[in-house]
Amino acid sequence: MKNARKQDFQTGVWYRGLDGVRAIAVILVFTVHFIGYRTRFIGWTGVPIFFVLSGFLITGILYDNRNEPHRFRNFYVRRTLRIFPLFYFVWLLVLIAGLFLRAQWHPIQILWPLYLGNYVRFIAGTEALDHIYTLRSPALPLQIGHFWSLAVEEQFYLLWPLVVFYVRERRRLIQICIAVVALAPLLRVLLWATASKKLLSILLLYMITPTQCDAFLLGGLFALLMRGSEKEKLLSHANKILYLSLAFLMAVYVANNGLHFRDLSASSAWMSTYGFTLVNMAAAGLILCSLQSQSVIYRLTASQPMRMIGKYSYGIYVYHVLLAPFLEYYVWPANKSWPPIVYIIHATLSVVLYFLIVLAVSACSYHLLEAPFLGLKDRFTARHRNPAAETSPGIA
Repeated sequence: MKNARKQDFQTGVWYRGLDGVRAIAVILVFTVHFIGYRTRFIGWTGVPIFFVLSGFLITGILYDNRNEPHRFRNFYVRRTLRIFPLFYFVWLLVLIAGLFLRAQWHPIQILWPLYLGNYVRFIAGTEALDHIYTLRSPALPLQIGHFWSLAVEEQFYLLWPLVVFYVRERRRLIQICIAVVALAPLLRVLLWATASKKLLSILLLYMITPTQCDAFLLGGLFALLMRGSEKEKLLSHANKILYLSLAFLMAVYVANNGLHFRDLSASSAWMSTYGFTLVNMAAAGLILCSLQSQSVIYRLTASQPMRMIGKYSYGIYVYHVLLAPFLEYYVWPANKSWPPIVYIIHATLSVVLYFLIVLAVSACSYHLLEAPFLGLKDRFTARHRNPAAETSPGIA
């Protein structure tokens, strides 16, 4: 198993445990929208896990291909084929549904399909535009607010390749990553002190790219360290990074909230400033532990069920919020007058059913829509490596 792990890293084959990390992230996010108040105190942390993982993977890909002659075209074409088909197919469905349901559009909502939707609520000063409201009965809203994280990722994909391909040298890139990871919390502190309470209450510091860029570059930092002499030492400390980060996070939570059970709120003062850094460090530790073939986390993340969920995680993330109001209204409406035990059983079974429905939709979407486009990657990208290019192990 250890040799298999080493071979995965050095040959550019997808490392199986990372699919499981995606599964953990998307399950956390799923619980926010289908279990609500019972998990919202931690469910939102699935998004930072996605951000750190994206930084880890994309930085590795960029660095490994930094000397290829067609590096810009290859990267952006491959990202386009991976991301755009599902994203714009869903927007086509939203448009059709909006026409059928007599949707009430706001002009500023054009920013959502342009991957700028994470700024809509702050420009408009309200969270209302995270939904497209409809007039036709039963007037269920089309929920698009979860696309904010896809906008942040796309903005990262647009800018970071320019830095990596221009700088190229590993040590300088590491220094850039460290600087951003160190300065981003200071930026959040500054904005917390100067921004209006209204903007802070609608998650300004959680949803804009400048205040979340340290998540991506923390992942990028570890990807670069994995491509040098620091690799073995970093992996040997994976458990410490994860568990110490979680311990510090719990200690800070208790220091700010006492022993009372409250939300791990993304809008609180401590979380919006330095708390995000602790969450990101825990996410990075989780990723590194998933690379350790003898760890408990590896056995979890590399298991077949988790890898399957991770494979369809993009679709699960995109579809689950859009389907939520329709599933709750049409599939299995709850009756709160039932006895508590009956209601709990009903709620549990309904959540499982909802997840299975979303998983099935995502699997069909992957095989019928996403996979054919993924098969075009090699056709539309030139893979002629520059003979002068330096070689380094990585993950494709």
